[in-house]
Amino acid sequence: MRLQTLCSALAALTTLTLAAEQVIIKNHLAYPVWYSQVDQAGYRSETTAIAPYGTVSLPQSDNPGVAIKISPLETDIDIEGKGVLTLAYTRSPPGWIYYDLFFHNYSPFPGVPLKLGGPGGDNDWHDGNEHPPHTIGYQGYGHLYLDIGP
Repeated sequence: MRLQTLCSALAALTTLTLAAEQVIIKNHLAYPVWYSQVDQAGYRSETTAIAPYGTVSLPQSDNPGVAIKISPLETDIDIEGKGVLTLAYTRSPPGWIYYDLFFHNYSPFPGVPLKLGGPGGDNDWHDGNEHPPHTIGYQGYGHLYLDIGP
């Protein structure tokens, strides 16, 4: 009986460990938002639109320096990071997700207030857990949320 319980617990733990973490970007605006992913060498993936009021889920990368760049126009996205919102993230050994969220020179969405956060609805990253400054997440698995809109 104990062996069966132990095997069940082990199977559940394995399933949890293999769960894919994601960055979830939700567009609350009435027009498309464009994004691309940029690797450490500065190469970017094909630029993709998030439809008005649409959502996209991206697999989370464990590679330092990988970024998601977001702008209101496809032509605004470049590897220099000018005029775009950049979310860079990396997993540290303890399991925290580190982020660097900033604007270059001006808001990429002039006149549109941005809500940056998760389901908590506040104006910053929120996941309901206490963690060190400039980190998000917890020592386990989960999702990051980026909500763009008023």
